[in-house]
Amino acid sequence: MDDDTEAAARGSRRRERTRALLLDAAESLMSQRAPEEIRVEDVAAQAGISAASVYVHFGTKDGLLAAVTERVLAVATEALRSAYAAETSPLERFAGVGSAYLRLLLDHPAVVKYLTVTGERGPRTPVEDEVVARFSQLREEFEQSIRDAVETGAIRPVDPELLSYFLFGAWNGVAALALRRDALVLAPERVELAVIEAGLALLEGLILDPPSA
Repeated sequence: MDDDTEAAARGSRRRERTRALLLDAAESLMSQRAPEEIRVEDVAAQAGISAASVYVHFGTKDGLLAAVTERVLAVATEALRSAYAAETSPLERFAGVGSAYLRLLLDHPAVVKYLTVTGERGPRTPVEDEVVARFSQLREEFEQSIRDAVETGAIRPVDPELLSYFLFGAWNGVAALALRRDALVLAPERVELAVIEAGLALLEGLILDPPSA
């Protein structure tokens, strides 16, 4: 590798590191504040990088937040689609999708904050519209996993649409406890335990008893 090529490679790696630091810092702030409350200066300070770097890499604050959102959406889609496509029984797939969604919320609390804020005030940008559309599609796919479990007799008859909305709301609501700043806060590891315990109780109630001999 000649000197020019090596220098170009180093520059590319440096740009990627800077970009990743800014995305991580912005995602962290998005778990604490509404998008409109985030300032470029705060993102830069958290990343330990000059504010000018935000404009160099993303053009605007909106461009940065859009990039963060797209990165999280890509992670969410990949994780949940993998759970949907798992070669398992309908019951295991239903449980696996729930586990994957909970893991997403715990690993990316910005999702919880984002969905809460945009849900309360309504989407205001094309990016926020895309978030709503993508999560609506994922909820519909989760609904289908419940329908499959019902139709194969793996769980007792329930309304797949209503149960999917209930679980979607329950997971988001419990995960939001980890973001509270008062006496109702629940540590992320306790959130996970709470959902696991509730999930086991739910499954016990949903699974049909085997026919008596």
